Amino acid sequence: MDREPIEELLAGGNTTEGVVKADRTVRRPRGRRSSFASEVLRALNEAGVAWAPAYLGIDAEGRDTLSYIPGTTTDHPSQRDERCYAAFGGILRELHDFSRGIPLASNSECLVHGDPGPFNVIMAEGMPVALIDWDSVHPGDPMEDVGYAGWTWCIQAVGNVPVEDQARRLRLLADGYDPELTADVLIEAVFRSQDAIIRIEGANARDDQLSDQRRQHARAAVEWASSCRGVLDKDLEIFAEALRCE
Repeated sequence: MDREPIEELLAGGNTTEGVVKADRTVRRPRGRRSSFASEVLRALNEAGVAWAPAYLGIDAEGRDTLSYIPGTTTDHPSQRDERCYAAFGGILRELHDFSRGIPLASNSECLVHGDPGPFNVIMAEGMPVALIDWDSVHPGDPMEDVGYAGWTWCIQAVGNVPVEDQARRLRLLADGYDPELTADVLIEAVFRSQDAIIRIEGANARDDQLSDQRRQHARAAVEWASSCRGVLDKDLEIFAEALRCE
């Protein structure tokens, strides 16, 4: 008789509860976006995209089953190889280029991951090996991903990271995505991503229909986005100058 795999609750994430590791797989409760996300992952798997988890179907309990990819997420540059910023820019470019014109992208420019922060990237030896948590994938504008990644990977108000280093890493990520990406376009995309979190999570923080835990998360998200926007506002010229370097 085959033994039932031992399940280990995986920490992290704010949209899906009950994600577990079972042997060499990850099991995720399905939600309203799961069917589309699974189609996207199947397409990436069929194309042989190395950084996309393998989608393995639905288990006996009705959960999505994906391959488990060893590694950790990161929240500070000290946990990363400096080459990771360009490498992750390249991952986003590969996703966007792959999905241009495919039926899943509908009438939009391409598919957008929707939440490509470092908390959704598995790292091994300081380098990105997998982009996970595809619940937010949707057809859209590629700069949604680039602006959000530029912010969440490179700009932070905590952790004692010199702003010059933040700006340099933003340039590395931009070069990995597209060396022709201009400072004005990228900075505007970062601002839009921060403003979106402030607006959306601000509304969630005031929504009495949500749980206390979800509203607390919303308040923390607003504080996070606002503080990082303050860094970019205050040192805008440092970031702009780094992005204009030849």
